[in-house]
Amino acid sequence: MEGTELTVRHQLHSASEDAITQVVAQRQTLGIEAWASLARALEEPALVEQVDAAGRAVVETLRSGGTVLVAGNGGSAAIASHVAAEFVGKCILDRAPLPAVCLADSLTSITAVGNDYGFDDVFVRGVQSLGRPGDLLIAMSTSGRSASILRALDAARERGLATVALTGESGGDLPGRADHVLHVPSDFTPRIQEVHMLWAHAWCEAVDVLSQPTS
Repeated sequence: MEGTELTVRHQLHSASEDAITQVVAQRQTLGIEAWASLARALEEPALVEQVDAAGRAVVETLRSGGTVLVAGNGGSAAIASHVAAEFVGKCILDRAPLPAVCLADSLTSITAVGNDYGFDDVFVRGVQSLGRPGDLLIAMSTSGRSASILRALDAARERGLATVALTGESGGDLPGRADHVLHVPSDFTPRIQEVHMLWAHAWCEAVDVLSQPTS
């Protein structure tokens, strides 16, 4: 009706100031407590060695002239884009660009493949079109059950790519699907994704340091 303003009500609109103050502080406290526990678990020697081995595979791929492909859905797609951008750009130190591609970055490709072949193949087509022996795929799935990630890893192995899978505590269907399967010791999606970013940052930082001129 002309002159009538339509207002969409959301449950958040009715939250009180006291509730906002309490819940914001509570979630920060819970996050800090979770990270304090996670930090100890992430220092477990077997996990540290697994993460370092995956990092060496990433560095060796780039050192040998290969390309790093990165894939993930939702929040993991954002992490994948971040990681690829840091190899192309830099993380902490200036260096020449290195080849990396986030398979989730092209909205046109994702929607075209999803529409024509189904969403489960959105990353498969990227691996098949871009991946070559000597390249490496980093694939992220917090649950370990994302069909698009599982199929991308299978396609990468078929094409001779090295593979690194990042997941949560259970790993879902990922164990055995990649050369390196790294489990975050948590079943809470935000913490899992934060650790994935931590590990990826460590690898990006290593690449930057190793790319510096030697004296």
